[in-house]
Amino acid sequence: MTAASAQPPNPVALRLAALLAYPALVILALWLQEPGLRALGLPLLAVALVGLWPRHTPGRVILISSLVLALLVVSLPSLALWPPGLACLGVAVWFASTLKPGTDPAIKRFATAVHEILGRTLPAETEAWTRAWTAIWTLLLVMIGTVAIGLAVADMTGWWLAWIMAIAPLIALSTLMIEHFLRIRRFPDHEPLSLKQFLLLLGHIRPEQLGR
Repeated sequence: MTAASAQPPNPVALRLAALLAYPALVILALWLQEPGLRALGLPLLAVALVGLWPRHTPGRVILISSLVLALLVVSLPSLALWPPGLACLGVAVWFASTLKPGTDPAIKRFATAVHEILGRTLPAETEAWTRAWTAIWTLLLVMIGTVAIGLAVADMTGWWLAWIMAIAPLIALSTLMIEHFLRIRRFPDHEPLSLKQFLLLLGHIRPEQLGR
């Protein structure tokens, strides 16, 4: 066996594949008219979150719990559609918690992390701007999550897929583009950073940078 063949699979690629397989599985279940197939979506999401072989106990608990919940989803298939909506609401709760006085708002944390990667310092005059946009994103995430859960409860799989895979991402991307355009006009003296560059840099942010 060669050294190349002995290398373990790329964990990032494996998680991404599991994440993409989740909506594909929902589509397959809809096409085959077999709602019970959605049960496999929970283990896929768990793998996307913690990997196939988690090293730590919390990750193992999440993975094992997803397998147990999958058995429940076989009889209640609509539950398999809940995770994206719940995730949006969870992020919205975190965003809202950063709006407390004396706390750096979530958008400021993202912007600060991006500037640190570039070796820059976030200008102090952006404080009110980042706080306002954190509030906007909080409301937006609540709306996206609420609609997603509503469609899941009603078991409107076709509309749920359209919302999760097309409409909601389009709303989020449009909001990012609007904020980017308005920020350039509001702070013309700041060194510009294209939206594409910003999105690529977001992928390099470490979780600990957002928890400060």
